Amino acid sequence: MEYKVPPSEDFGSVPYIPISPEERKRRVADLNQRVKDNVQRIQNSAEFRNFLIAMSRFHNYSWNNQMLIWLQQADATHVAGYNTWRDLGRFVKKGAQGIAILAPLGPTAAITWTRVTDNAIYSIRRSDKGWAIYDDNDNLVYDGFRSYAEAGRKLKEMGFVEHREMLGTHNFKVVHVFDISQTEGEELPQFDVPTLTGEANQELFEDLLQLTKEQNIDVSFEPKPKQNPGIKGSYMPPNQIWVRPEEEPAQQLKTLLHELSHHYSESVFSIPRADAETIAESSAYIVGAHYGFDTGVRSFPYVALWAKDEKTLNANMRSVQEVAEKIIDQLEERKTRLL
Repeated sequence: MEYKVPPSEDFGSVPYIPISPEERKRRVADLNQRVKDNVQRIQNSAEFRNFLIAMSRFHNYSWNNQMLIWLQQADATHVAGYNTWRDLGRFVKKGAQGIAILAPLGPTAAITWTRVTDNAIYSIRRSDKGWAIYDDNDNLVYDGFRSYAEAGRKLKEMGFVEHREMLGTHNFKVVHVFDISQTEGEELPQFDVPTLTGEANQELFEDLLQLTKEQNIDVSFEPKPKQNPGIKGSYMPPNQIWVRPEEEPAQQLKTLLHELSHHYSESVFSIPRADAETIAESSAYIVGAHYGFDTGVRSFPYVALWAKDEKTLNANMRSVQEVAEKIIDQLEERKTRLL
């Protein structure tokens, strides 16, 4: 999916003009609303919904199964079962050898029904006529129910309460999955989060690096050739930031803003990490745009991908504004000291 943001400021530097705290707060609020409006525009698009539907079909495999997949096909990317690929409009190629993984059969539950008035214990089991109710002595009480739920409703009418005891053991079976390279058919829906290119706002870049020094944050631009090239940077609590040095200046600056926002959200405000990416990228956009460095072409689709729905986005808007205001306030305080 190709997403184009409305025309905005260039990535270059803009002259510094001090503004009041009230004006800073108003600007941050306006930019916060811009994030919300643009992200919701993406989330409401048919392309984005189709992408999420497709991605929801892929399972998050356990570490053991990830290792099994890697041992059998190290270059696997999207892995799913035969029926999942069929539902996505793709079909396993003739002669393709499946990748064996382990699928859990449990845990199972021991279910009993107890009557409060006399502690009588009944159970529901399959019978020749469908589902049946038995007492604690294995005597048939009622039979012929079309489903377990129908038998359960009968027991509730009789004053019984359901009790489930989860059994701690798991059983597994071997199943086979296939990588996308072993299939053919319809293309999977795509959703693009472009990498920024071009020059950065050099003044903002230098100010952020000085701010990280004052906050005792260690910023590294060390090459990591074995790192996934899709990862542009990282934040390691409590005070380490890594930025991929091979990226163009604009992307490096955006990454520095993003990882610094992680630091403020997690180590300064102690905001839970559950929605950390939504907060960090939104805050990075606001801080950058405040200084004339508009990263919406990457930030809006990035936030849409992590927030996934309007509810998640709305729940984090206050934290986004709080983090962005803190970073801008500290940058402004530093500039004022240097005047």
